[in-house]
Amino acid sequence: MQQYVPIIVAILFGAAAIAFIWFGISDQLQEGARVARRLFGETRKAVGVASQRVERLVNDDNLLRSFEKFLTPDNETRTNKIRQKLLLSGYRNPSAVRVYFAVKWSIAIAGFTLAAIVFILAMNPQQPVVPTISALMVIMLAFFATDMWIERKIAYRRLAVERAFPDALDLLLVCVEAGHGMDQAFGRVAQEIHASAPILSTDMKLVVSQLRAGRDRERVMADFAWRTGLPDVASFVTTLRQADQFGVSVAEALRVYAAEMRNKRFMRAEEKANMMPVKLALGAILFTVPPTMLILVGPSVVQIVREMGKAAGG
Repeated sequence: MQQYVPIIVAILFGAAAIAFIWFGISDQLQEGARVARRLFGETRKAVGVASQRVERLVNDDNLLRSFEKFLTPDNETRTNKIRQKLLLSGYRNPSAVRVYFAVKWSIAIAGFTLAAIVFILAMNPQQPVVPTISALMVIMLAFFATDMWIERKIAYRRLAVERAFPDALDLLLVCVEAGHGMDQAFGRVAQEIHASAPILSTDMKLVVSQLRAGRDRERVMADFAWRTGLPDVASFVTTLRQADQFGVSVAEALRVYAAEMRNKRFMRAEEKANMMPVKLALGAILFTVPPTMLILVGPSVVQIVREMGKAAGG
């Protein structure tokens, strides 16, 4: 059976390559047909259908569109949850959901194939537990690897925004006190922090673009707080909204909130510094006590075992 494993793997990969090539060619043919229909002025049945098609052509990059019905699930709720997670992790392309499921199923199939190969090669009828557990662990890791990566990206982005947000607030305060409007201040700060905080800079540039496009300011700022996923940014958005509602000076509100954020960052640094001795103590105990006990007690244990063996033999 082992001699047929490479042949089976080669057949699977060959079939996958042929499927990708076929669907890619069909996608290009369909795209060419759509372009030809537009060039030759094919009539459409309704203006609404025409606007929907044009919007799809403009907003969708058509990546893996031919695989959409095979990749994405029919459950719209699950698809929306995946789309929200991808937005929070920074993957905002129109085809992000399709790419996510393509990568997820590709890794799952590769993991299942690898697990099958490992199971076949390492299978022992006398000890079937270890190969079975190893194969199941490989399958589970391959199936959840994509979700773990997305969660890691979300946590990394939140940490990066949390570290850069106090400095961005100080720059916003300087810009507002210099006479800039909030839109201009956001654009200026986004340019200034692009090198040191690219993630926060990208989110702020998106805010500026949406405001210039005519979207409601309150909605844009709420989306900004949702994308970052930080309570500090949500409090900042609430502060700006309350300042607009009650007629309070935005510069004064920013000054108070920026000072609060600086104090909060200092307190977080102190908390981490206070936790450092505890972590070092745990590490020292974990890596020092067992070797010390082994060095001190090990020879005595070996001596006792030898003496007991001699006594039993005598």
